[in-house]
Amino acid sequence: MRRIIDNLENRNDNYILPFFWQHGESDEVLMEELERILECGIRAVCVESRPHPDFLGDKWWHDLDLIMDFARKNDMKVWVLDDDKFPTGHANGAYKNNPNLAKVYLAERHVDVIGPARDQGILVEPFVGKNGKLIAVIACPKPDTESLNISLEGAIDITNSVHDGVAYFDVPDGFYRVFVLYTTRSGGGRADYINLIDRNSVRVLVDTVYEAHYTRYSRDFGGAFAGFFSDEPEIGNTPGYDFTEMLGKRDVKLPWSEELELLLRERWAADFKQFLPALWYEGGENTADIRYEYMENVTKLVESCFSQQLGDWCRERNVGYIGHIIEDDNAHGRLGCSIGHIYRAQTGQSMSGIDVVLLQIMPGFTETYHQWIASDRDGEFFHFGLARLGASIAQLDPAKQGRAMCEIFGAYGWAEGIRLMKWLTDHMLVRGINTYVPHAFSPSFPDRDCPPHFYARGNNPQFRFFASLMRYMNRMCHLMNGGSSKTEIAVLYHADAEWSTRETMLFQKPVRKLMERQIESTIVSADYLMQADIEAGRFAINNLSFHTLIVPACRYLPGSICSAIEKLATAGVDVIFIDKVPDKFSCRLLEPYNYIICSLNQIADYIVTKHEVVFRTDRYVPYLRSTRYAHDDGNLYMFFNEHIKDTVDVNLTISNESASELLLYDAEQNKIIGASKWNGSLHLQLGPGQAKTYIATNDDTSSLYPSDFDKTWITASDNFTLIEETTIDPGWQVLIADASSYPVFKHERVINRGDQYINMNGPEGLPRFTGTIRYQGVVEMKYKPEERLVLTIPEAGDALEVYINKHLVRRFLNPPFSVDITDYVVDGSNELWIDTTNTLVWQMHDGQSTHMQLEPSGLLAAPLLRRYSKNK
Repeated sequence: MRRIIDNLENRNDNYILPFFWQHGESDEVLMEELERILECGIRAVCVESRPHPDFLGDKWWHDLDLIMDFARKNDMKVWVLDDDKFPTGHANGAYKNNPNLAKVYLAERHVDVIGPARDQGILVEPFVGKNGKLIAVIACPKPDTESLNISLEGAIDITNSVHDGVAYFDVPDGFYRVFVLYTTRSGGGRADYINLIDRNSVRVLVDTVYEAHYTRYSRDFGGAFAGFFSDEPEIGNTPGYDFTEMLGKRDVKLPWSEELELLLRERWAADFKQFLPALWYEGGENTADIRYEYMENVTKLVESCFSQQLGDWCRERNVGYIGHIIEDDNAHGRLGCSIGHIYRAQTGQSMSGIDVVLLQIMPGFTETYHQWIASDRDGEFFHFGLARLGASIAQLDPAKQGRAMCEIFGAYGWAEGIRLMKWLTDHMLVRGINTYVPHAFSPSFPDRDCPPHFYARGNNPQFRFFASLMRYMNRMCHLMNGGSSKTEIAVLYHADAEWSTRETMLFQKPVRKLMERQIESTIVSADYLMQADIEAGRFAINNLSFHTLIVPACRYLPGSICSAIEKLATAGVDVIFIDKVPDKFSCRLLEPYNYIICSLNQIADYIVTKHEVVFRTDRYVPYLRSTRYAHDDGNLYMFFNEHIKDTVDVNLTISNESASELLLYDAEQNKIIGASKWNGSLHLQLGPGQAKTYIATNDDTSSLYPSDFDKTWITASDNFTLIEETTIDPGWQVLIADASSYPVFKHERVINRGDQYINMNGPEGLPRFTGTIRYQGVVEMKYKPEERLVLTIPEAGDALEVYINKHLVRRFLNPPFSVDITDYVVDGSNELWIDTTNTLVWQMHDGQSTHMQLEPSGLLAAPLLRRYSKNK
């Protein structure tokens, strides 16, 4: 309740830090853009250095000085994206001057030989090259000639037989593959880039970028200067964006460093050299262990050398460190363009971080195959895995204080309107994301770099709607910070299993089944699992207490993780294996202890039957999303209908809620719009794409709303009865105004009574028009004080405003477009304006919008007027 009152009194904190593109614009332009950001109720920016022409040069410091001065004067915070190029790791070109600290790879070349043959020579020198370093030459038997498999048993180390670039050895009887293993700085991913598993390499980024900003702004650290943002740092052992980069692929260079080599030599001892070929080829029963141990060491080095080093540097100077990695299409646990293990990659950060860009999440595209700009998959991950992954990291790590950040809206193209932005916002909020980096404010127009841009030098006609969305976002985030999400079901993060074998179920599979039954879960990495406090029937991590662990189907789990699972089961935790127990360790698990094997399709039924769940509905509604967020003085409940056309109409019960009153809070209008005595159940109605927020409390709430406020909750109350519904068809004057002329309109056409409504950006309308289309008419209305009048617009696109007698009644960010207009009408003639505002796509025809279907613009169906009478 304290936070609701903060919102109602406009005292909420700020949780938004949009990217602020820098190109070296004039002071006047930068100041105007900052004023527009502040106008949205946003009190922080993340300065995007990537497009700036003089990063760390005089012009950079001039521009950043200007931004910092504005921030100081307006109580704003400034974050800085920590490099001159995307992704983080170029260090403003510093690795060209420190080539020995740039990225290095482990590579293999091989030749097949046949024996028996004596004193054979293998030419090694051309493989290694002049700048390479030979690690080993290993001859592995080939168990068959029908596959690429090798055998580690019987492998022959011939490294010491290399003389003058040639390896000499006697080939035993049979087929052998001779591996030349070496390190190189060429032929992998980005050249002249950071090596995330080399502490000294990472220090180059610190010394070049972080220290430079500290030298100039040290007095602002912990004040106006908030911290640094790393954008998609990558292992980068391969070029481009292949989201499937895992061990066991041919002709792929792998991450390497001296630190990694020392760790592996210590772990594998005398087997170090002959184990290395198994990173590329199946080498027998030890292959899974070898691959796991390699990835375990790589990702722990990322954690210590990169994430922790940057985070420690920032914490020592009282600033934050945030950012995100590539999560796309399940890459978050893989190599290449990602970082191997999202939990370890973010250990040093002060918030967890994810992003949704490039049309990755689109309403309705919840299945695996979904074409977005960079790939044709994985819609299921983006809808059911991504946000819960970010929220889980924030909830499990005490250093993050529950803060989960999402970079959002970016690079969808100009076709992305306010309706989709609101949908994406609610999608993230209901999954636990409570801090946002909107992408982006650009002080240049037109700017082809990743639109949409929110102000666009005054050319975005939906900017006023965006400002309203930002205020909604900040209010909702204020309610969803400072408390906790009390999930009791843990789902094991699958990366550790996938490192070893691709026969691994992705964690989002069971998460989806639970989410479709309104059951929340937390994705728990093995690191947290092995550190959990165990008590009778439960285990606890950072004040979260779980009664159930779900293990996605996999063929392999390392012994350490299996031991941790065994301890949980022995203590009475409900351990559920999806489909099967991992093969290699099944003899250790767990009989006669408490575990079951359950099919994926049965998992939700099992949970609902055995455990008390927060929400129970009277019918199956797989597209209803729900969350409970607990504060010490009340609980927040958010519900969101993600279906593109169906309405949610269900009765649900909420368990373990002892509040005396339930409030319905509208964060768009920032007011309480309904209240009822709490009786344990709720009748929930949500249109497609609609969200509702309820607050359960025992506090006295009478001061938060007027005494007659029950009249405003018509759709959720039995206090009123519908007595009349009429279609509004007065004959419309249609006027238009683009962003430069708004709010001055000019006449466009007349729609007579009975005429068909058209797509105003269609062939019969104005195909290239971008701006606001006003439908203006005079409507006769009967006004009686004891009645309520509700105006409903069944269909319109994209953003909408309703005016009665020149008063703005409601600005809508998304449907349903229904509003009580009683207090604005007079008995008799009333002037009605319905303003619809589209996006710049119709003017720009930009390439990124080619992946989105363009919805029609304008008023598309006749409005309805409903009269309600108060029940006696």
